[in-house]
Amino acid sequence: MQLRAWQEEALQAYHHALTHGITNLLWEATPGAGKTAVALQLCAHQRRILGRHPIIIVVPTTHLKTQWARAALQAGLHLDSGFSSQHGLAPDYDGLVVTFQQVANRPKLYRRLSQNAVVVLDEIHHAGDGLSWGEAMRLAFEPAQFVLALSGTAFRSDNNAIPFVTYQDDESAPDFVYDYGRAIEDGVCRSVAFFTYGGEVAWLEDEELIEANFSSELARSTAARRLRAALDPQSGWIQQVLLDAHSMLVETRHEHPDAGGLLVAADQDHARQLARLLQELTDLKPTVVLSDDSKASGKIKRFAAGRSEWLVACNMVSEGVDIPRLRVGVYATTIVTKLYFRQFLGRIVRVTEQPAGVQVAYCYLPADVRLRAQAEQIERIQRHLISPQLPPDEETRERPDIERAGPPTWQPLASRNSGLEAVIINGGQLALWHDPALLPTPKHVKEEVQRKVSERVAPATRSETKAALSQRIQNLVSSYHHVSGLPHRQIHARLNRTQNVHSQTVCTEEQLKARIGLLERMLQNYAGS
Repeated sequence: MQLRAWQEEALQAYHHALTHGITNLLWEATPGAGKTAVALQLCAHQRRILGRHPIIIVVPTTHLKTQWARAALQAGLHLDSGFSSQHGLAPDYDGLVVTFQQVANRPKLYRRLSQNAVVVLDEIHHAGDGLSWGEAMRLAFEPAQFVLALSGTAFRSDNNAIPFVTYQDDESAPDFVYDYGRAIEDGVCRSVAFFTYGGEVAWLEDEELIEANFSSELARSTAARRLRAALDPQSGWIQQVLLDAHSMLVETRHEHPDAGGLLVAADQDHARQLARLLQELTDLKPTVVLSDDSKASGKIKRFAAGRSEWLVACNMVSEGVDIPRLRVGVYATTIVTKLYFRQFLGRIVRVTEQPAGVQVAYCYLPADVRLRAQAEQIERIQRHLISPQLPPDEETRERPDIERAGPPTWQPLASRNSGLEAVIINGGQLALWHDPALLPTPKHVKEEVQRKVSERVAPATRSETKAALSQRIQNLVSSYHHVSGLPHRQIHARLNRTQNVHSQTVCTEEQLKARIGLLERMLQNYAGS
């Protein structure tokens, strides 16, 4: 299996950990970077060289079981994706793939299975979804010979600790990090252009007419209803977004003939309504995948292998599902947490072999202030924080908005979409309207976005270079923390004293490179001692 540079680095970090008896690692790699492939290489080493058996892969959803089993074939491994606790594991399998829910149902069974096992916990943040899940994972896999936790979004929207994750000063401390910024630089992930839409939204609430535009600051509950009203097909607001997104998909298919679009809805009824509206607007029947549809996994497979234009879903493809041809996304859900938002983006950022040259993903969304903030911050590294008391505004903002029904008299009314307000790329806004009287065509937008992205792949600025060096330092500090037991802050303090600086933030580019050399020598010296 051909591995990328970052995957080779991750495996080197794994082998270094093995030499020091470390048996628990967290790898954090941006969605779409290829965590599955490198994790299976680690499993192959554990199985063939160290004799670990079985390999146990734990995933969030049923669909991902088949996906992991298929990927394992590339590493020469056979995993049972239909494992049943009643029948056990047949001798011609190297291991099994199960869901977190399956483990939570029978943790003692998996505890027995894990005595000589290597365990991979995919999207480990899900194991904190409830105390019962977290406790079940600890009970089931505490005896395992090796545990690898994976995440593309190693943070949560609550204060629940994530099992098998190390925390330093209440902040998650991954052992290896491959962030989105580096993935773009390496050509592993696409840049994303975000298209935000505003306008006036109206609804009835307890027989009172309420109107608000997306530039108004509103209380959380009112902002949630504004978003919900805008996304309701009856209001008419969403039509312009769908038309523009489809026009961009058509334009993208000129260079990428099988490019696809993904629309995520608030719930299953909403997904059906939007699918009907999308078909009316485009004369194309989208593929609809819903969690209560027994044929959903088959539909996803056929869509991934086919050439049809649109896939409509709510939770079925929020994370982990591998459909690289997806290029356009419509974020039409009322969930506004950074966790769900980044998981959705992970579906449209994976680079494909064709077309050659710069590839860009296009994401369409309401100009809700919370979603705009997510778009502007997408390249920032974020960590899971456990805090005993969050500020009230922060606590409110981080909770998922799962309100569906609203007051009994709530009703969306006709709303006005003011059209494309802004294009956000590389964390900043892109100017498209040289003449305010002219609206940009999809071709014009695509050309301007690709020009902006091409600027990024030019020689890196000093800030970008130093950010990459700092991330390399963080990976090395995590490795040294595991072999020495010293807290991260003490390692940084030692480096500061050696370099006679009061903080890494004031280091020059050359000092950061020297810091990497110091850490590498510290690790070598520790290995030789």
